[in-house]
Amino acid sequence: MTMNEKKYKRLEYLRHNINYLTIRERQEYYDLLNELKKAGNQSEPEEFEEFEEYVEPEYEYSDYEPESFQKNTSSSNGRNASRRNTRESFSNQENNRNKPSKKESKSSKKAKSGKKKKRHWLRTILTIIVVIIAVMIGFFVYGYQRGVKHEGSVAKQEKFTSLKNSDGSVNILLLGADQRPWQSSGVAHTDTIMVLHVNGKNHQTQIVSFMRDTLVNIPDVGSSDTPDSKINSAFTIGEQYNKQGVNLMSETLKNNFGINCQYYAVVDFSSFATIIDSLFPTGLKIDAKFSTVNGENLSAVPVPDDLAATEGKVSSDKDLTAEEAAALGYPDGGGTFMMIKPGTQKMDGRMLLNYARFRHDDEGDYGRVKRQQQVLETVMSKMKNPLSLFTASSALGTTRAVTMTNIPNSFFLTKGITALLDMKNGIKSTTIPANNDWENAYDMYGGLGLSIDMTKYKAKAQELLGQ
Repeated sequence: MTMNEKKYKRLEYLRHNINYLTIRERQEYYDLLNELKKAGNQSEPEEFEEFEEYVEPEYEYSDYEPESFQKNTSSSNGRNASRRNTRESFSNQENNRNKPSKKESKSSKKAKSGKKKKRHWLRTILTIIVVIIAVMIGFFVYGYQRGVKHEGSVAKQEKFTSLKNSDGSVNILLLGADQRPWQSSGVAHTDTIMVLHVNGKNHQTQIVSFMRDTLVNIPDVGSSDTPDSKINSAFTIGEQYNKQGVNLMSETLKNNFGINCQYYAVVDFSSFATIIDSLFPTGLKIDAKFSTVNGENLSAVPVPDDLAATEGKVSSDKDLTAEEAAALGYPDGGGTFMMIKPGTQKMDGRMLLNYARFRHDDEGDYGRVKRQQQVLETVMSKMKNPLSLFTASSALGTTRAVTMTNIPNSFFLTKGITALLDMKNGIKSTTIPANNDWENAYDMYGGLGLSIDMTKYKAKAQELLGQ
């Protein structure tokens, strides 16, 4: 058996380039050496005489190379040196091949550093969020306890049938009772009737106000064919019947306008002032707007101060006789009046309450509804400022304690604050009915009310508040 010439030349080539062979070429070199040794009838060159049959080791060549495959030199020391040089050369080649370049090394270090920094910032952000939530909860609890202390107890809930909108939006029935501190709820009417609509999809917040003298059908009260009851009497009648004023008001809105109310909130004179003072300890800046009074623009408008009897008078209060009050446009007799000047000013809770309730300018009840909407819009717009985040949490806690409501605390802390901070287009306000879009008519008791196009306004209410 002999090795053919082609293989032999290939072996010579590999031998002369032994220091530059790849792993695959080096394996080929060893295989050809073994084949050469087995070729019995072919003379071997002197340079191959010392090679024995090679068996591939089970470890990598960069770690070991058999001495029998090194070049035969004139001395044993020379052969050993050659072996070492070959081994070191091959090992260095493999190390250099696997070693990343400086550019790759820097890029890798940057990537690892970037990942570490990213993880660090994520942990920092999560920690900040957890701390903010914990502090907000603390402020909420503090405000809640403050409200309980101020009112002497927590406002109790009433029986209420919750009705949800099919599109996931939330309607909150807001009622402002004209209950004086010394009166029971059975004699109180709701001068403020609003539905706050929170749309979770487009983040639009809508307020729809219903004028208190609008004639409607109250379930199981009066005629079922002709609207003959003022809408604000639904609360009074319900309160006189096992404390179900809120539920009867919600049913009245459902029967006449086809709208659903999922939650409710009722405030009276005292609780309203407390809420405003907790929200704005230094006062709320608002532009006081009045229509003419008996056709005249007054420099200071006399507004009844119903809290004077229980909380004492303030510097802006003035006692008027019946004649003096009538001359200034107030027809219901004398008493203590807060003199409020038109224009931008800061109001505390008590002054804001009186301002929102006033209805004796030439716009009457429609002017009062406009002022109530203005107050609510101003309050919500100020609260959506991120700087008021913790103050708002405290105020919401106070509001929860002094307000008769079925809104869960989780809603106050999550959707309530989120809705305030996430309002993109402000708040839209609508009044039902629109100004002068009614006819004067009488209710079942002979009181003057507002007769409206119920079909028209039912469609309008559903358009704004869903169903």
